[in-house]
Amino acid sequence: METPARADLLITDAELVATVDDARREIAGGWVAVTDGAVSGLGGPDEPRPDAVRTIDARGCLVTPGLVNTHHHLYQNLTRAFAPALTGGLFDWLVTLYPLWARLDEEAAYVSAYVGLTELALAGCTTSTDHLYVHPRGAGDLISAEVAAARDLGMRSHVTRGSMSLSVKDGGLPPDSVVQDDDEILAESERLVAAHHDRSPLAMTRIALAPCSPFSVSTSLMTRTAELAERLDVRLHTHLAETQDEDAFCLETFGRRPVD
Repeated sequence: METPARADLLITDAELVATVDDARREIAGGWVAVTDGAVSGLGGPDEPRPDAVRTIDARGCLVTPGLVNTHHHLYQNLTRAFAPALTGGLFDWLVTLYPLWARLDEEAAYVSAYVGLTELALAGCTTSTDHLYVHPRGAGDLISAEVAAARDLGMRSHVTRGSMSLSVKDGGLPPDSVVQDDDEILAESERLVAAHHDRSPLAMTRIALAPCSPFSVSTSLMTRTAELAERLDVRLHTHLAETQDEDAFCLETFGRRPVD
């Protein structure tokens, strides 16, 4: 790696730089240079370092690459201390909280994302996915609200357009108030990819598609979402084999467990 003559940021004199590179190098007293949003150089205390627009003294600190959070439900920050939902299994928890989540709107999505991403950043996470699968009718554009919160914080985010289409009347778990029909879900998914998905190597915002679970989406939606993700060349995300409740549902409904 050729270190530029002048970096945007220089982190110096770290107690230890854990590179997490192929050789798993750990550099005592090391420094890291950042230019145009990417690591542009690193070295030990005796190696020449570039000038920089900004310098951070990292004495007494461990310097590592940013952590990557591969699954989250940021909107659930709003209800994580709701006492009636704190006992029982997954299905009991969901049934208790669905009526509260049915009141989500753009402000709630923005605030919960801002709070959750801030907590992650304070713990060393610099990239986070999010699986927002509750889209009550009339709630507004919840995904764009999340994207705005991440951009305002300067956090790299891979937001997934989650979905639920199978309500209680269809043999699923969610109530009608938080599900949508397949065509609406797919059209909105395609719109959000066009609006926000950045394909550049150092992208700060990307969109993936994420049907929620076997007990909340139809088999048809699972299949059509996978086909859409392939056509749009975006990632596909879902839950898999979360709990014994899901195993039991799949055995009764499909005659097999989620991983069979």
